[in-house]
Amino acid sequence: MSGLQVIGAGLGRTGTLSIKQALEELGFNPCHHMEETFSHPERNHKHHFTSILANENISEHLEDVFGGYKATVDYPGCMFYEDFMKMNPDAKVILTVRDSPEAWVKSVDETIFGGHGEGRWFSGKLHVLLRSLFVEGHHLFVIRKIMTQTHGVNPDDPKTDLAQMYTDWVNRVKETVPAEKLLVFNVKQGWKPLCDFLGVPVPDTPFPRVNSTKQFQSREDWLVKKGLLKLTVFAGLLSAGVYYLMGFLT
Repeated sequence: MSGLQVIGAGLGRTGTLSIKQALEELGFNPCHHMEETFSHPERNHKHHFTSILANENISEHLEDVFGGYKATVDYPGCMFYEDFMKMNPDAKVILTVRDSPEAWVKSVDETIFGGHGEGRWFSGKLHVLLRSLFVEGHHLFVIRKIMTQTHGVNPDDPKTDLAQMYTDWVNRVKETVPAEKLLVFNVKQGWKPLCDFLGVPVPDTPFPRVNSTKQFQSREDWLVKKGLLKLTVFAGLLSAGVYYLMGFLT
């Protein structure tokens, strides 16, 4: 995967969609983000991530999923930053962070790990199920299994200490990436530290600010409604089929 120039090691909900847009504006285009796993079904993500979960030919499957990208951020790519470093020895690594572990937990508890909070486990599982089965997201279950494998804890489990999981990840990246190749970056810092690190000019445009918690929730609600609609249509067709068959048999 010789084309990967920037490796994003920051977890989801650390400004990853904002930095994706920023990197693409700086010329590191295309940049992989979780969004890409939905918009490019032709990459057969479920097959490749299932093989990765089973520890089968990881480099080969990573190439099939991430090949052609100049940068990668967010889940699922962040979980493979060490593999990417071996495959792209000249690439630079960006660790996006929040103001504090608690700030990150507040964000993920309301978005990507929405079933983590007490009393929301079932609704969170239902949410993932609808997206996985009816919104072109069949790979989501596998990616979440890789998350558990990678972090050593299940981020969807209400008993998991997410603040500790975040802290452990940040420390892991800092300990495994050479200092001269690593930028610890908060999107609030804007263009300058990012551009200085990458050796590119600072744009005249404002730094991207996208995918707030409210924006994420609005988009997810729409996707779940889409899933429910497909489920309703499927149930209706199934009922009609059963009714027709019963009539034919009698």
